[in-house]
Amino acid sequence: MNALSHGLLALAIAATCASCTTYGRWPFWSTQEHPGPMTDAVDPLPAGAQALFPEGPEEVLVVRHADPVKVRHAGRTGGFPLTFYEKNVRVHAGSSVSVAPGGRVEIMWTDGSSILMSDRGFGLVGSPSRGESMFTFLDVSTASIELAGEEQIDLVGGARLSASSGPIVLERVRADVVRVKNQSKTASRIAFREDVIELDPGQSVDLPLLTAGGRPTRSATSVELVAGPGFGVRASGAVEADADAARIRVQAVGEHEIHGLGQRVRLDRGEEADFQGLGPR
Repeated sequence: MNALSHGLLALAIAATCASCTTYGRWPFWSTQEHPGPMTDAVDPLPAGAQALFPEGPEEVLVVRHADPVKVRHAGRTGGFPLTFYEKNVRVHAGSSVSVAPGGRVEIMWTDGSSILMSDRGFGLVGSPSRGESMFTFLDVSTASIELAGEEQIDLVGGARLSASSGPIVLERVRADVVRVKNQSKTASRIAFREDVIELDPGQSVDLPLLTAGGRPTRSATSVELVAGPGFGVRASGAVEADADAARIRVQAVGEHEIHGLGQRVRLDRGEEADFQGLGPR
């Protein structure tokens, strides 16, 4: 075999090896028999955080008081930690802020409102101009809320806090219970599923973190409280209600929902329901 033949043989071997690398391994076909190839469970894939929480016009200042603190800008898929030499950053609505055990972070709005989270917490800055709550807690260990005006805060589990001042303190007393303390001088309200809890100054309430969530229903956000003799009735929708010294009378004139004395009542159009408290025999 001459030199030319040797060269052609080497070239053929090199071409064969190059073709082998294009397949990646031997054999060239798939050897998987069981189980079969996985298929997409959801097609198309759901939107990520960039689409769920778009950027809003509101701007807040995030200040790191103790490490570790992490911030994610609106529209970004990843966050970054605040360091000792860069302790604050301005972000827009749609951004998220998280703090790990040992950390302490403060979120400040231009009107003077602020939220201070400690030890463990995670939340999203909302856009009230889009109809969202000012802030949404997704996790909390300890937090203090100061409000400069009437605002709404979504608590862990979905319950919605409405208040106009502070401080209002959140405390995770158990893995499935968050305590809300009203330490301000004005009353606040918590919409929890079908009910609205009035929290006067100095009072506190323990909210369970249910698997079904505590997000308020439409009736809870548009409810009307009718005060009676020692009790109250909550009515939403098309109803007419009046009260005297002995009872509360509610008449249905359209779609509605009535809650009173532990009962949920639905009436036909034109029907009435009387609620009376337990008095002397």
